[in-house]
Amino acid sequence: MMIDYESLFEFEESLASTSVHKTVIISENLELKVDRLRCDEQSHQHTFNKEDLTEVFEAYSFIEDEFVTCPKCGRGLMDEAKYKQCCKNYIYNNSQITSHVETSYWLAFMNNPVTTISTLPYYTQLLCLQQGIPNQLRSLVWEKLFLLDHTHLPESSRLVFENLQHSYNTDISKQIAKDLNRTFPSTKFFKEPTTIKNLDLILNVYANFDSELGYCQGLLFLVGVLYYHFNSDSQMTFHALICIMDIEPQLRNIFTTNTMSDTLSRWEREFTDIVRSVDPELADHLFNLVEPQAFLYQWWMSFMSSHSPDLSIVNRIMDFCMIQGWKIGLLKISLGLILSNKPILMAVSRGDEEVIYQHLLNESKWGNVINNLDLFFGDLLLSWDDDMFVATLEHPDKESQRASTVESADSADSTDTPQASMMEKVLSSIAPSYASAPSDSPESLRERAGSDISDTMTSQSSASVFSKNSAQPKNEMESIYSDLSESSENYKSFTDYLRLPSYASRKSASPSEYAGYSTNIVAAENEGLKQLLRSAQQLLDDSNPQAAALKEEIGRVLG
Repeated sequence: MMIDYESLFEFEESLASTSVHKTVIISENLELKVDRLRCDEQSHQHTFNKEDLTEVFEAYSFIEDEFVTCPKCGRGLMDEAKYKQCCKNYIYNNSQITSHVETSYWLAFMNNPVTTISTLPYYTQLLCLQQGIPNQLRSLVWEKLFLLDHTHLPESSRLVFENLQHSYNTDISKQIAKDLNRTFPSTKFFKEPTTIKNLDLILNVYANFDSELGYCQGLLFLVGVLYYHFNSDSQMTFHALICIMDIEPQLRNIFTTNTMSDTLSRWEREFTDIVRSVDPELADHLFNLVEPQAFLYQWWMSFMSSHSPDLSIVNRIMDFCMIQGWKIGLLKISLGLILSNKPILMAVSRGDEEVIYQHLLNESKWGNVINNLDLFFGDLLLSWDDDMFVATLEHPDKESQRASTVESADSADSTDTPQASMMEKVLSSIAPSYASAPSDSPESLRERAGSDISDTMTSQSSASVFSKNSAQPKNEMESIYSDLSESSENYKSFTDYLRLPSYASRKSASPSEYAGYSTNIVAAENEGLKQLLRSAQQLLDDSNPQAAALKEEIGRVLG
């Protein structure tokens, strides 16, 4: 089947003339991808045709996909014996593409995603965001969004992934191993030994690759979903992770110790300003009652995936963020959730603030959304002025000009040449001749890298999130999920340090306003964190006055 470009362009023109939704963000996100994911390696393009598309749909099985649920009753589709009629109808209606124009779109996309998105942004928005990427095509579409017009993983990504599988930071490895069993705990796929082993490998290699970030628990929500949809392809998952963090430094900054606190605070200010411009009444009521960071930080650092009623929502979240961009996607979804829960939030008065925390930190926040995901992701999230969200972005080159342990020695020339990506910097450290001798085999590059790699990565890992290196800046907020790794030299209030909603100080609030609900919030939302605090308390050295004071403060918090 030939691609019917004439029908595609006619339909695109029709959508553009009638749509109230802009496509500025889609275009700018695509431009970022093209700019940051350039690859000079030659790729032998296979023409994706109608037969290939049919084969993909025939090979897919709803019964084997744990991330799909019936949109009407919410049941998983892995047990046919439990199907209701709505489940059967959903499978029947979504087993194939019946539209000639849609078939042409997906054929065009698979063969040239960049051109397809740039020339058909409204149709891209309709199929990927308003309707949701077809389950059968999600893996291929996501892969194309990271490979763009190439058909194979860049050799540079493969080389880095293979060379950094050693010399792991012990503290980081322990934390990863601990977290692997508590992310998506009810999903069978994430309990399989092979899955656990490979996710452990990917995260440890990334911690070596990006020693400044290291590891933060929230990354598992992203990496796990990528690994699932990339059909357990560890190298593709690793490539996607480094692409995401390279394309959007602001996202990387919320997981990096040195920048986490400032970046999250900036996101919160930007978000609350957006809420005030969209719904002043709700903003005044909500932000006078609660500290928004108590739920916003959890949402953002778990990619909105923690406490979701089913994994089909996670699919749509990831679809949305990959097309619109990660920061903008997270801000829009957060705004959508706040507005969707307005009736509940407005009904809460002072003295009952714990109701808001408990509601927004649990899956109940999706209650008004789950029955019509198309309306939420396709209409509500696209109904606002794009300019409000574009204004929150900084030019990537400016954003990435931050003080970092990975800055290259020749940074003095940065004003005249484009800033090197992290991938280029790591490649230059493990294989200096890679760029100048592309004809060399990966084996010869690894041989020349020799024993220096081990020494280099051991040194780099010491600057990770869990580092005891005294050169690391202090007074930064560690992960709000993971164990703390170091005490602060000039520590602030420990409860403020973790931004717990139960104890967060507010200038306008009196102690009596918090009485009676702090314990409930901690019990409902932070029991796991309390266990971590107890463990951290036992590790503190009483001989150090600052550590002893911190230990005493933890004891007061834990009661």
